[in-house]
Amino acid sequence: MKYYMKSKVFKLKEDFWIKNQYEEDTFFVDNKFLTFGLQFDIQKNNQVLYFVKETILTFLSNYEIFENDKVVATVNQKLTFLKTKVEVNSKYGELEIEGSIFEYNYKIYQGSKVVAQIEKEMFAFSDNYTVDIDFEDEAFILALVVIIDNIRDKRRSAAN
Repeated sequence: MKYYMKSKVFKLKEDFWIKNQYEEDTFFVDNKFLTFGLQFDIQKNNQVLYFVKETILTFLSNYEIFENDKVVATVNQKLTFLKTKVEVNSKYGELEIEGSIFEYNYKIYQGSKVVAQIEKEMFAFSDNYTVDIDFEDEAFILALVVIIDNIRDKRRSAAN
């Protein structure tokens, strides 16, 4: 299934809808305001499916994903040369997120299988993504995409 994410230009507190391939609002991302580090819920039909919390005071980005107040995944950015690599230890086993130095396109792997492809629109004023998912838990993958966007934003801010 394909999904579309469009970030706002000014991200003080950004809540947004993730649309499906039929352009219907499907998942809601509710960012928490006045927190240290990234914190957000992924919701569907007004039900919180996942809560994500960034672990602060670390050299590289680290996150925890909660389901019903239980940690179901840890997400850790790895130090690599010329590309982004993120490892996910989750209730689904190990997943790996890899992208290019330009960070426009990513793939999420479960073993050698590609379970999601993320493509960023090149010439958009804001961060717009197309996410093609072949995985049993689409909300979980979309939470990972929001985390990737946060890692990109932090890297972009550090470069400026």
